[in-house]
Amino acid sequence: MTKNNYLKTLVWIALAVVGFSCEDKEDGPRVQPVDLSLHVVYSSDFNGQSADGVNVTLTNVTSQQVYDGITDASGQLLLEGVPSGTYDIIARKSYTASEFEAFAGVSTDQEEVVFNASQSGFAITTATSAMTLTLESGRVGDLVIKQVYNSGSDRVEGALFRDQFVEIYNNSNDTIYVDGLYVMGALGKTSEGTGAGYLSNGQYDWAQSIGMAATDDANENYLYAKWIYQFPGTGEDYPVYPGKSIIVAQTAVNHKAPFTGNKGEAVTVINPDLTVDLSGADFEVYLAEDGGSPLESDINNPDVPNMNNIFSFGRDFILDNPGREAVAIFRSETDVLSFPAYATPNVTEIKSTTKLYFQIPADLILDAVEIQPSPTNQVPRKLATSLDATYTYVPGGSYSSQSVIRKTSKTFGDRVVLMDTNNSEADFGYFEVANPRGFLQ
Repeated sequence: MTKNNYLKTLVWIALAVVGFSCEDKEDGPRVQPVDLSLHVVYSSDFNGQSADGVNVTLTNVTSQQVYDGITDASGQLLLEGVPSGTYDIIARKSYTASEFEAFAGVSTDQEEVVFNASQSGFAITTATSAMTLTLESGRVGDLVIKQVYNSGSDRVEGALFRDQFVEIYNNSNDTIYVDGLYVMGALGKTSEGTGAGYLSNGQYDWAQSIGMAATDDANENYLYAKWIYQFPGTGEDYPVYPGKSIIVAQTAVNHKAPFTGNKGEAVTVINPDLTVDLSGADFEVYLAEDGGSPLESDINNPDVPNMNNIFSFGRDFILDNPGREAVAIFRSETDVLSFPAYATPNVTEIKSTTKLYFQIPADLILDAVEIQPSPTNQVPRKLATSLDATYTYVPGGSYSSQSVIRKTSKTFGDRVVLMDTNNSEADFGYFEVANPRGFLQ
C-alpha cells in the first residue's frame, strides 16, 4: 500500500468512528416530551365544577423553565411538548367581590377572593398524560404576616441569629387589638421521611400519631405547634391602627451597637450595616425568667412588653435560618394549653420524656406563610394549600441579612394595602437587609 493510500484509509476510518459516535449519542437516552392534559375544578364546597379562566403555571424544579396557560370553558388546558421531569404546579383564579357574588351566590366584604391549587414536586413522565387540580379558597384575614426575618446576619461580622423578628400588619381600615393573639411556628419534617408515620410527600402523617382523636383530616385541618407565643393584654390594651404593624423581636435591643448580655459581658457586632435596630420593637420574647439555659443575648428590655411564653422551642425565639419555617397567627377563645397534644407520628411509645405538640385547628388561623430554603432545595410542606398555596424564600440563604417581605398591592391615601392572595410566591418579595416597618415598592 502506498503512503497516500494508507493516509486515505486512516481518514476513512476516523470519519467512520465519528459517524458512529454521533449516531450512538443521538440514539442515547433523552428527555422525552409529554402532552399533558390538565383539568382544573373547584373544591366540593362549590360542587367540584370545572373552572374556566384559571392561570396554570408549571415550573421545572431543576431548570426553572416555566410552562403556562389558561383553562378553557370546560376547565381544560393542554400543554404540549413538556419535557419529562419534576415540576411545581400552581393554579390561580381571582374574583372581585361582585364577580364572586355572581359565581357563588353569596356576598363578601373582601375586595378580592382568590382560589389556589398547587402541587409540589410532581413527576411528569411519558406515563403521565392527565391530572386534575382542585382549587381551594383560603382565609384572607385583616391581620397578615408582613415580614419574617429568619435568615439572620453574618456569623462573624453580623449578629448571627439574635436579631430575628416577625412583623404583623393591620391590612384593614379598622383598628384591631392584638391582645390574646397567638403567633406560632408549625412543626414538620425538614427532610423527607419514609415508611410508617409519613405521607407520600415525606411530611409527617399526623393521623398515625399515638392516641390521635381527630375524626376529620388530621393533616389538612390542623397544624402542630413547634413554638407558640401569645400577646399580653386583656382585650383593648394593644391596638394596631390601619396600615400599621407590630414587631415581635427575639431581643428588643439595637443590634447595631454593643449591649450587655445576661452574663454581664458585652455582645458586639463588627459590621452594623448587616443587622437591625430592634430597640423600638413592640414586643419581645424573654425566656430567661423561665429558667433553663437561655442564650447570652436573651435579655429583658423593660420598655418593651414580653410575649407570654406558651410553648417554646430551644433557648430563645429562634427561627430556622436556612428557611425551613412556617409561621402562623391565630385567635382562640379556648386556652391553647387545654388543646390536645401529640407525639410526632414516628414515635411508637410515649415515655415521660416524649415531647408532645399542641394541635391547632386550621380554621382558627388568620394568616400563615410557608418559607423554604430555595426553589431547588425544598423540604416537605408544613401548610395545607388552603393556608398557603405556595411558599416564599430569600435568595441569599442563611446569615444573608435578607428577609421575606409582603408586596404592596395598592394605597388609599397614606394607608398601604399589602398583597394577600394566599399565595406566598406571588405575595412576597425580599429585602436585601431586613427593614422593620419598611415597605417593598
